[in-house]
Amino acid sequence: MKDEHGDFKILGWTPHDAEGRVDLHYGYDSGLRFCESVDFHAPLPHAGGLRQSFDAAVSALCALAGVSYYKAFVPKQIVVEAPPLGASQLAFFRDLYLNGLGEFAVRNGLDLSDRAHFTSVAPAATMSAPAHESLPRRAAVLIGGGKDSLVSVEALRAAHEPMVLFAVNPKKPILDCAAASGLPFLKVTRTLDPKLFALNEAGAYNGHVPITAIVSFIAIAAAFVHGFDAVVLSNERSANEATLEKDGVAVNHQFSKTSTAEADIARYLREHVSPTLDYFSLLRPLSELHIAQIFGKASRYDAAFTSCNRAFRLRAEAPSERWCCDCPKCRFTFLMLATTLPYERMIAIFGKNLLDDESQLTGYEELTGLSGHKPWECVGEIGESCAAVLRLAARPEWKQSRILRAIAPRLEPFAPRLEAEWRRLLTPARDHTVPPRYERLLNAYLGAS
Repeated sequence: MKDEHGDFKILGWTPHDAEGRVDLHYGYDSGLRFCESVDFHAPLPHAGGLRQSFDAAVSALCALAGVSYYKAFVPKQIVVEAPPLGASQLAFFRDLYLNGLGEFAVRNGLDLSDRAHFTSVAPAATMSAPAHESLPRRAAVLIGGGKDSLVSVEALRAAHEPMVLFAVNPKKPILDCAAASGLPFLKVTRTLDPKLFALNEAGAYNGHVPITAIVSFIAIAAAFVHGFDAVVLSNERSANEATLEKDGVAVNHQFSKTSTAEADIARYLREHVSPTLDYFSLLRPLSELHIAQIFGKASRYDAAFTSCNRAFRLRAEAPSERWCCDCPKCRFTFLMLATTLPYERMIAIFGKNLLDDESQLTGYEELTGLSGHKPWECVGEIGESCAAVLRLAARPEWKQSRILRAIAPRLEPFAPRLEAEWRRLLTPARDHTVPPRYERLLNAYLGAS
């Protein structure tokens, strides 16, 4: 364990009201300091309830975004020098750090169970009730350039809901999807301290952080700058399935996309930021497979969207191709969409038939649970991939594909169970926290399929 730098410190944040920027400050006992900036590209709210809620949101963001710098050395103690936080808030952030760093811990061979202990230097001020500020009826849909958020956009469009598309540090696929939508688009720029990259190159710990939670709190803060009353994510119920189990503990690559994390963030928002701002995933009742079935209702994004993470590199120049056709996200997305889109449309989107590429066999064995654990990626349930393989293996346009011919016979003994799984996956779940108004418009969109 790399303890030479001592305790990690959350040092608070500095507003730059006219410029529309906040700086977040962190450090270690050794004197190492970091400063990252979040630029909202509009003046910050001046006073009143909007400013109170904005400050509370940025204070939460400051505590959470520190995970990017904490992970470099993962000491036992995290000292919050500012802003003052109460015991329940500290417990909330410790949970997000530990669960959000689950994959990071496994891949770096670390046990974090006795790490990330939060303490607050200044006693928390007596908590006043969150402000009941007035926000305009408008949804901010977080878009990532992939199919899921675009389904949310089209469901809201069909219901004539006022909305704006929202992204942090948007790369070309996101910008292309926003342009294809024809809808208003807001961006926020997050700039990490370059010293962090230098530390990574020098051998500091590195890996996955709960980025969805970080982006969520940026969007929550932006609500009080740009004016919207709902932060709409597009996380599906499939995100709840763990990637693997380690020492009896479920580890999920996409923990901050789970319904558990979503509910915790929504509760924190109500109790400490604002009870008038909704935060939820519109597609939570649906599986990845179900989302794929309704994605094809709109073709406007075929030449713009991508789920391939190689198109979203943090530092390197994004590749010109939207699909690398050689990663877990490409494989899974192809498999899901192939169950519903015509063959010719699939080839036009991806440029090739991934299911006829023998070099993808090992990857598809991972997705179907035939080889090791699920990939460390945002992919759906193992059962989804298995059910999709058997469905496609029975269709004339797909059944001769090499991957299906290799895998389908191995899944055939489970055919009755997978048929039941197919039906379950296409039935919306009732266990969710989608507000009633948005649930109705989602159901209307599903009914129009």
